[in-house]
Amino acid sequence: MLTTSVQILALYAGLNILLNLILAYRVSGNRVRAKVMTGTGDDTKLYNASRAHITNVEYTPIGLIGLAVLTMLASSLWLLHAVGILLTLGRLLHAIGVSRTSDSSPPRLLGTLLTWVALLIAGLACLYYAFI
Repeated sequence: MLTTSVQILALYAGLNILLNLILAYRVSGNRVRAKVMTGTGDDTKLYNASRAHITNVEYTPIGLIGLAVLTMLASSLWLLHAVGILLTLGRLLHAIGVSRTSDSSPPRLLGTLLTWVALLIAGLACLYYAFI
């Protein structure tokens, strides 16, 4: 059972690291299939896989930094879970949506929303704990 804030941080860091690795693997597999080693060429599947990975790399570290800071500040466990769940689910849904199509899609939109909410909560909570 997850009983400490460090264990909660480890859970969400581990899940997000594995998600990033899966997304990177999908890019590599599509590069080999399309025989495109740099950029994405005109290959839609490679482009979508690349975008899913790139946007994950853009957002996930900031969310995990927020979780780490909140862990160091001894924030409540429910707050850590809220940020961790929203971030992880948001990144997963976004990756699913972007991987399927470069157009807007419900998973992509919901994933973006959940990610932004996670970052908003983490940012506001960091400021709160900084001043209490």
